[in-house]
Amino acid sequence: MKLRSWHINFSLLVITLLLSNAIYSQKQQDSLTQYYKLSKADSLPIPIRLEYINSFLKGAYLSQKDSLIYNGLMWKTWLLGKDNRYDSAIIYTRQLYDLAIEKKDTLYMQKALLKFGLYHKENNQLATSFKYYNENFKLSKITKDTIRSGRSLLQMANIQKSLGDYSGSKTTAIDGVKYLEKTADLRNLAGLYHIISVANREQKNYDEARRYNELALGLGKDSFSINTIRIKNILIFKNTKALILAAEGQYQEAIRLLKTLESDIVLRQNKKEYARVLSNLGYLQWIDNKGDNNSEKLLLKGLAVQGEINYVGGLINSNIHLTKYYFEKDSSKALKYAEATYENAKIQGDLVAIIEALGYIFKLKENVSQEAIVYDQIHHKLQEINQKNREIYAVTKYENEKLTNKNVILTKEKDKLTNQAWIISLLLIMSIAGVGYYYYRQQIYKKRFIQLLDKDEHKDTIKKTAIYKTGVSSSISEEALEHLLTQLQQFEDQKGYLARNINAKDLAKSFGSNSSYLSIVINTYKQKSISQYINDLRIGFAIDKLQSDATFRKYTIKAIAKDVGFNSSEIFAKKFYKNTGIYPSYFIKKLEM
Repeated sequence: MKLRSWHINFSLLVITLLLSNAIYSQKQQDSLTQYYKLSKADSLPIPIRLEYINSFLKGAYLSQKDSLIYNGLMWKTWLLGKDNRYDSAIIYTRQLYDLAIEKKDTLYMQKALLKFGLYHKENNQLATSFKYYNENFKLSKITKDTIRSGRSLLQMANIQKSLGDYSGSKTTAIDGVKYLEKTADLRNLAGLYHIISVANREQKNYDEARRYNELALGLGKDSFSINTIRIKNILIFKNTKALILAAEGQYQEAIRLLKTLESDIVLRQNKKEYARVLSNLGYLQWIDNKGDNNSEKLLLKGLAVQGEINYVGGLINSNIHLTKYYFEKDSSKALKYAEATYENAKIQGDLVAIIEALGYIFKLKENVSQEAIVYDQIHHKLQEINQKNREIYAVTKYENEKLTNKNVILTKEKDKLTNQAWIISLLLIMSIAGVGYYYYRQQIYKKRFIQLLDKDEHKDTIKKTAIYKTGVSSSISEEALEHLLTQLQQFEDQKGYLARNINAKDLAKSFGSNSSYLSIVINTYKQKSISQYINDLRIGFAIDKLQSDATFRKYTIKAIAKDVGFNSSEIFAKKFYKNTGIYPSYFIKKLEM
């Protein structure tokens, strides 16, 4: 009876522990879900939403669930970008990319590369942005993702257009069309047609400019396709159509189209596009009739609207139009607007606009020695960037074509070989499969064991890799960072990681910091989560001690696991295998031989 009673009590205890653990896990999951929902709440200020996503990420790293970490980093980078904190967005995109590389996750590698391209572009680092979009195109081509390939080429062509490389932009966009023309991605296909149209207009190929503009507009044939492309883009295409007509000398038709757009209710709600149309309308009316009294009003109104929304790109456009308008009428006003164009172009990092503004300043200002130096520097820089971008894409394009041709040849050779000898190959494979697999496994384990004896990665510490990295987080001061690095080095030197049941919160508290800062520092300097960092240190210690201490090798796996900080032999064996590719029992056996 006593024995039976003991069994019942023990069973109840186990059930209670399991239920408690399940309840705790569910509460933890509910907490993470709540943090994530709050970070998505548009009604909250972005800094508050960032605090919630930081809390979510903290829990995600502790749970070691890649899907949660991916979601957290994706959303955090989006919030940082929304808050115009592009440098910080780039830092966390790097964490996203590194995780995707580690897990060999091509989908998130592509997402990270797109984010790199976007945030560098928003940071006016167009050459770097082009490089990342090109890397994404390369990866999309390998994975045969035609949609992503076309979208990457759209972004690359847009950058080339912004840099005044209309020939390169047109070539890239035409390649992009090949990927998207047979897909349902109407918005990006229309965007590619639009870029080709603009490039042709700038190169005075007006027939081609008109043809591609009509292709872009023609995609919006019904309400569904218009909603897909977005009405804002349709209005931009119509504005471009007016500029093409004007370039061909059809001013009256262009003006009629712009007046229709100017009175469009939808366009008036979009101040950026409304101001663009006002500026273009005022400029074309003046070009068509130099005595038009309404032109100046329209130009100044367009500038005022751009000033209200503080859209730098629009301010550049409006100021350059006013520079041209006043150039022969009032040189002092023309110089004022030319200099305003120049200043805004510098803010935007728009090299093409800088050169255009300086061209007018040279004609309107007496002493331009400093501006001449800048003009020369920008001109050469622009040429170098455009040439480099072309070379980058040319290499990628060539490699992809070469790879495609090579694959076709290999496929034909493989088919020929298979047709000739498939029966012999099948018999040989069946006869040696069992023996071969066993031998192969033994060789792999042996090779890993030898590599492990020469391996120094488990000895790699914060001290060796902790070169101060600026921009770890805008919320961590340099003093706090240096303090954490010092504490981590002491933690390693004193082998604090051998203690059991270490958690991020208590560890950070012992360092006089918080777990969020600790997580960011370890992520940045070791490219690991906190738990992975501690486990790797423990495994490294176990490897060293097993090699140097013959008595330690006599211990059971369970005893070794507890000595190095693990709660069970199973967890220890699993982590050991993950780090080394072999099990601790095999490692000890080979050391004893």
